[in-house]
Amino acid sequence: MKINSEFFPLTQVATRFVNQLAQCRRLNISVLEASEHHVLLELPYSQDIIGDPDTGVIHGGVVTTLIDTASGTSVVSAILAKYESLEISPTLDLRVDYMKPAEPDKPLYAIAECYRLSANVAFTRAIAYQDSVDDPIAHAVGSFMRISPEMVGEEFRQALMGDTSTSDELAVNKNLSTGTSSKTDSEVLVDDELNVHDIVKRAIDLNDYSYLLAKVPYTQFIGMSVNRFGDEMVFKLPQKDDNIGNPILPAIHGGVIAGFMEMSAIVQLMVFMQAKKVPKIIDFSIDYLRAGLHQDTFAECKITRQGRRVAHVTINCWQTNRKQLIATARAHFLLDQ
Repeated sequence: MKINSEFFPLTQVATRFVNQLAQCRRLNISVLEASEHHVLLELPYSQDIIGDPDTGVIHGGVVTTLIDTASGTSVVSAILAKYESLEISPTLDLRVDYMKPAEPDKPLYAIAECYRLSANVAFTRAIAYQDSVDDPIAHAVGSFMRISPEMVGEEFRQALMGDTSTSDELAVNKNLSTGTSSKTDSEVLVDDELNVHDIVKRAIDLNDYSYLLAKVPYTQFIGMSVNRFGDEMVFKLPQKDDNIGNPILPAIHGGVIAGFMEMSAIVQLMVFMQAKKVPKIIDFSIDYLRAGLHQDTFAECKITRQGRRVAHVTINCWQTNRKQLIATARAHFLLDQ
């Protein structure tokens, strides 16, 4: 899709903003359009972001990352257009409703708008789609905290406004951090003759869940791991530069935290149900309670309701103190029949 930065004059600023985010560089997310009224982003398909190896469908966490980035960028654009000021607005909460899975081998787009700016909070809505915005993959609404422009460092400000030296350094960093996967389907799906039930059973028998996680490329992409202690499973997202979304603090990208929590819920369901297929996400709602700093992060899940067709899971996420959560989420999943 061709970029028309002349017709949408905020496209270059939005591009520089997205390129500052390590996770977005790793995903090769690009800005196609940006104005005070909307932002349009593109995410190319990659084997690295597959969430269901059986179908090749990308992980819901990647969809959330794209939507979160588009929504946050729309806030930056709206504030810049209205107040001629640069602000970085962390996500307060985000709800994503999934209409259908994204088709493999096709790019994914997200269009977002900041439809209201109050003194302290910005409100957004977004749609993720492939062929047409009228045939959505997911709908989302979110809110973002407005932070004083003084909190934006001078180096970051120069990068967004197009300072030559900073932009050149950024381009080098981008080249080091990106790259599409060259893996073939056979390389991604190791031992693909094993079905999901066999994989889960083997992981349980060995008490080694790295075997299960290795089957899902997205878990390797973010570096996720898990340990089981009796009936409790503790999931870990390690400190990883590619997962950064706020280079100022630095802090983990909100979409990565959401994807980590969503995948934790999926694994919990698969293990305790000994699933025959990967549960399909219906909706995901997350509240960010404090910044997820650039350090190891943990999550635990609770299956609060499990019917014949739908399961409800709550997920808590923390870093140094289990009682000081950085995020809490709830999700519904469609179960295999």
